[in-house]
Amino acid sequence: MSTTTSRPDRAVVVLEFLRSLSKRNDRGAMANLRCLLTPARRHRAWPLLGRIGGIADPVVETIAGLYAFHPEKEGDRPTRNLGDTCRLIADVSRRDDGTSTFDGRFMRLLNCTQTELRDQLRSVIFAAKAKGVPVNYAALFRDLRFWEANDWGRTSWAKAYWGRVETEEEPTPTLTEAS
Repeated sequence: MSTTTSRPDRAVVVLEFLRSLSKRNDRGAMANLRCLLTPARRHRAWPLLGRIGGIADPVVETIAGLYAFHPEKEGDRPTRNLGDTCRLIADVSRRDDGTSTFDGRFMRLLNCTQTELRDQLRSVIFAAKAKGVPVNYAALFRDLRFWEANDWGRTSWAKAYWGRVETEEEPTPTLTEAS
């Protein structure tokens, strides 16, 4: 008789590990994980990533490095995805004429290959930290994992960034018959 055990989702394992380091306030571990954002120093984080099987996994390395710089905080209201995070950053830095200098940066993100995305994400996460905007790392993990496979991540980011944000006060449109 064989028993099947369900394997936990990769993102869940990685994020639980990162949250535990953050909760313990392990500053040395977080500093080593930040080294993942600098290619010449990423080997400093490998002893930590080895615990979760994340060595040489570009998505795990990217998420761990970004998380170490801007970890989740208790009480953060989660964003839907990185497009939502970017919209919140752009809203904070919007000019009087309604434009934002962040629009161009967001367009560059959408145009990136997965390899280029790593470098572009660093500046976005730095901006999110500076503006106090939370990041949904679980959604970012999923989007990075499938970035090159399909446009789902790009389109969901674009909808969150440029799409109309509906509020509860807005009535739902109804169809009426033409007479």
